[in-house]
Amino acid sequence: LTHRSEEAAARPGMTLVRGPIKRPDRALQKLVRVYGRDVAMLTDLVRCAVVAEDLQQVGALMDALDARSVVGLAKGWESKEHEGDEEAMLPRSHEERVLRITSITNRFDESYDDSKSGGYRDLSLNVEV
Repeated sequence: LTHRSEEAAARPGMTLVRGPIKRPDRALQKLVRVYGRDVAMLTDLVRCAVVAEDLQQVGALMDALDARSVVGLAKGWESKEHEGDEEAMLPRSHEERVLRITSITNRFDESYDDSKSGGYRDLSLNVEV
């Protein structure tokens, strides 16, 4: 994902910021204390951020990630004829499928109360590689 993040962020005005890798002892601690030993709940083992200058750049980054995401390909399927047909929503080739966006928190949304964050807004994604 780092290579893909760098590729997506290699646009004028966008910067990739690599975060720390979660230490194994901290991951185990969180797994036991917070998630009741449910390993499927453990996320954010590797972090990175892409800093963009404007919302158009955020949109361009989302388009780049969407093009490589199994989940992203569901966008545009407006008819119900393919509902529940995961096979129809898979990428056309194996090389295209490199990630799955598992959740999106859009703090740019008008309904988000930014008084909770001192006016800070972002778009946060959890991605499986």
